Amino acid sequence: MRRFFIDPGSISARRAVISAAESRHIATVLRLQPGVCIELFDGTGTVYQGCLHSVTRQAVTVDILSRQQPAEEGVPLILAQGLLKGKKMDFLVQKATELGVRTFQPLQTRYCENKGERQSRQDRWRRIMLEACKQCKRLLPMEINPTVGLNHLDTSQFSRKIMLWEDEKSVPLPGALPSADSDSICLLLGPEGGFHQEEIEYARALGFQTVSLGRRTLRAETAALAAVAIVQFLSGNLDPA
Repeated sequence: MRRFFIDPGSISARRAVISAAESRHIATVLRLQPGVCIELFDGTGTVYQGCLHSVTRQAVTVDILSRQQPAEEGVPLILAQGLLKGKKMDFLVQKATELGVRTFQPLQTRYCENKGERQSRQDRWRRIMLEACKQCKRLLPMEINPTVGLNHLDTSQFSRKIMLWEDEKSVPLPGALPSADSDSICLLLGPEGGFHQEEIEYARALGFQTVSLGRRTLRAETAALAAVAIVQFLSGNLDPA
């Protein structure tokens, strides 16, 4: 069953009106007809089952048949990532969504080549995230925060703080997660050039534990996805429903 995003304000008790952009996709690309059953998710954790009532390029209406609000399970994982070059951040946003990262925090660090905050980039990341939610059937969208400097990263709500560092030789990432008892986890990763020594010391002062992903030198985006997958597995966030 195909899934589409809908604004919560566009849903009444028995009827929903899909946005113009999604309506064009339904009518002209997918060519779905009235009577076809679909799912809708509204970004608040509620999923709706319904059937298409009317289909035009301008608007698609849906008869709501049922609604569910399953709880988002697992330990919240916040991925704080130094800005990567080119479209690597787009790729990382997509995969972080699929892997269940709760919050994505872009960081401007010393060795980042991408400078400044652009609203167009933020909007693009949100579109990518919503498409990934539809594909992986995720109910609650990943929160994407505005880009901040490392010195503005709010770490007060994290019970476990982990920083990947290529020069860490003694503590592997799994060793920093002996059990799944954390209330929340912040995973901190740098850009392609890594972290400056001053940034490493600053993060340690905030309570971050430096860890290693092993003897191999990984690309920044590979390291991020490997780390997220390991943390999610050890935290129980990849367990079957």
